[in-house]
Amino acid sequence: MQPDAILFVISLANLSARRFATVANGLAAATALPSRLVRLEGTDQNLPQALDALRDEGHTSILVQPIGLPFPESLIAWLPGALATWSLLPGNDDVTLSVGSEASDDPALLSHFVTTALENADNATPVAKAKPSLGKPGWQNPPDFRHHLLVCTGPRCHYRDAASLLHALKDETNRQGIASQCLTARTGCLFPCNQGPMVALYPKGEWYRLADKTALARFVSEVLVQGQTAHDLLIHTAKAARQPALSTKDNS
Repeated sequence: MQPDAILFVISLANLSARRFATVANGLAAATALPSRLVRLEGTDQNLPQALDALRDEGHTSILVQPIGLPFPESLIAWLPGALATWSLLPGNDDVTLSVGSEASDDPALLSHFVTTALENADNATPVAKAKPSLGKPGWQNPPDFRHHLLVCTGPRCHYRDAASLLHALKDETNRQGIASQCLTARTGCLFPCNQGPMVALYPKGEWYRLADKTALARFVSEVLVQGQTAHDLLIHTAKAARQPALSTKDNS
C-alpha cells in the first residue's frame, strides 16, 4: 500500500531548532506527500504526538522513515514495537503504519553522499584558519548548585513525553524560586525505561517518576524545597544513598 503521508524520524537530540527546521523543510520539498520530521530523543514534539497530528489531518497510511547515516541500530530494533503500541490506542485502528528501510543500507545513496562531498571539496573549511580551542572561557568552572537533576530524554522516555518534563521542570523550579540552586541536565537512557518519564536527583541519589504536572509540582516542593522524600513517586535509590558505609567499603 502506498502511503499518503511520511513521518521522518531522526536521532539527533542536540540539533538546533534552526537546523531542524532546515532539514524538515528540505525533506518536505523533496516529496509530494505531506510530511513531518520528529526526533526520537530531545525536547520537542515526540513520536506519538507527530503520529496524532498526521492522523488528525486525515491520513490513514503513514510511512515512518528513519533518517541518518547510519541510523542507530537500537532504535531500528525499537521503532516497530513503539509504533505498534501507538496503533493499539483508541482512535488509531484505521491508520496503517510501516517502517522504511535504513538509509545507509542503500549503496546508491552512500555513493551519492561521497560524490557530493568530493564535488564540494573546494568549499571545505581549511582547519589552518581555525583557532585551536576545546571549549569556551570559564567552562572549567562548574556552576554552584545544590541539586543536580538528570532528566532522561532518551527515546523511550521521550515517547512518554519527557520532552515536556524537561521544560516544565525548569519552569516549576523558577516558579518556586529555586532555579538558581538546580543544575538541570538532559541525558540519554538511564535504564528504567518502563517507568519514564523520570528524573534522577543527585547528590541525594533518588530517582523519581514524574508522570504529570501534579507530580512535578510535588517533587519540586516536597523534595527540592523541603528536603523530603516523595515515596509514592520514588522508583529507585542509588546504592550509595541506601548503604553509604557499604558503598564506601566497596570503593576502597
